Amino acid sequence: MATRSDKKVYLISNGDARDSAGVVCWPMQDDTLKAVSAAFGKLGVKTEILPKYDAKKKHGFINKQAMGTDIFSKIDPNAPVVITLSCWAYSHHVSGALQTHRGPILLLANFDGTWPGLVALLNHAGTLARLGVKHSRLWSDSFSKDKYFMKKLAEWVKTGECTHDMSHVADAASLKLSASAKSFGKKLADDIRKHRRIMGQLDPGCMGMLNAVLDPGKVGAIGMPIEYLNQSDLLAEMDLVSDEEAQGYLNWLVKKGTWFDWGTDGFEQLVHGQVLTQMKMYAAAVRIYERYGLASIGIPYQLGLVRCVPASDLVEGMLNNSDRPDVISNETGKVIEKGKPIVHFNETDLGSGIPQSIMNDIYQRKGMAPETTLHDVRWGRMYKCKFIWVFLISGAAPPAHWGGWKNTKVYRQPKMYFPKGGGTCSGVSKPGVITWARFYEQFGQLGMDCGTGEVVKLPEAEVQDRLNKTTPVWPIMNAHIPGYDRNECMASHMSNHITVGYGDILQELVSTCLNLGIPTRVCGDVKNRF
Repeated sequence: MATRSDKKVYLISNGDARDSAGVVCWPMQDDTLKAVSAAFGKLGVKTEILPKYDAKKKHGFINKQAMGTDIFSKIDPNAPVVITLSCWAYSHHVSGALQTHRGPILLLANFDGTWPGLVALLNHAGTLARLGVKHSRLWSDSFSKDKYFMKKLAEWVKTGECTHDMSHVADAASLKLSASAKSFGKKLADDIRKHRRIMGQLDPGCMGMLNAVLDPGKVGAIGMPIEYLNQSDLLAEMDLVSDEEAQGYLNWLVKKGTWFDWGTDGFEQLVHGQVLTQMKMYAAAVRIYERYGLASIGIPYQLGLVRCVPASDLVEGMLNNSDRPDVISNETGKVIEKGKPIVHFNETDLGSGIPQSIMNDIYQRKGMAPETTLHDVRWGRMYKCKFIWVFLISGAAPPAHWGGWKNTKVYRQPKMYFPKGGGTCSGVSKPGVITWARFYEQFGQLGMDCGTGEVVKLPEAEVQDRLNKTTPVWPIMNAHIPGYDRNECMASHMSNHITVGYGDILQELVSTCLNLGIPTRVCGDVKNRF
């Protein structure tokens, strides 16, 4: 590493754009900074923390791109920098400055589920790869006490990069597919090329996730062009939905057995008006989907609509579910996509929307349950000799994944993120085989990673502890992916998100992607079964 004579590195605290989140998350960030500084100290390396703690804001996070740009303008462009992450952070706050930074870049997260620091690491890694910025990744739950962490940190200090074992990743083009999968994939790919799958993106760039913003030319070339829409159009369409119509959708959910955590104080609790507005958003999204002939639709919500209307999350779960209230088209007078999911990609993450759309096609053609969603790769730990991931997301998860509306609980969204409230769509995902995927763009090249896994049934106390250690009002999936445990996933996964659906369709997915010309990798032990 081309360190300065004093062997100093800069620890950069990137964070959320919302000061409310910064205040809540700062104590953990402060602890993480101290632990990382101590680890560098053991290697004889001094650290400087930027930005400095702001007593007025009550945190020391970068909370806007201009602030990140200003900080990096004062740093030696050849200096080693460590983007230190213990909570959710907007990658674009620093990615612009990192594009021209010449010194070694390390993305470092605490492996803790409380605030999604490792989610932020994966997002930052995907964003920098999307922008063609060389970087390294590192993570730990105990830092100086973690032998693997210290070994890799020393490697980074010495060489300016740290590498990880990538033997869990295999080029799908070298794997043997069944004859039926080959035929299936060719037919579906031909259909996608001929008829297209239009991806409806309601404003790109949710929370600075540049890894979710893909080159429209490259995406269009595989048969999945983007329809760029605006969230303002969604608001306008919501205004056309009457209170009576919205109440009808809410009544439908109640009749199905959905449980609502009703309260009276809208600032702290879930109230009727919040959910009524969500029902209007549901109808509006379905009608926009039909109007533009979309194959899928993505609502970013944050940070635009977060200041205007309650959260989109309950809406997203409804859209991705086959069993959902009928919405009548204003143009045809007919029910729109009756009994089928309206494929929704949370936070307008095209890297999830593309595999969701393809997987939905495969499931429907094979007569399997078609519901898909994305989750954050939030955290995980060992349970009875297996590493069990906590996949968790604020929205988009369909009730079919936990047995339907009768098992669905709707809570108020956390006010630190969602000041206008709105209901979640929460449940504990049922046991079963899953197929997972992630589409991405890195260093100018499109790619798809995929594999299989298993959602496991855990004791109620274990599930509750996992929820308590993350965000208890969000839907959870406890998943085991053989050969894609903590270090493997953190070393190679190309996003903070992972796309999942129930049932093994891996060979069909791989075949379809290869026939579309998408470079595809199979990850985990499943690669050995081909």
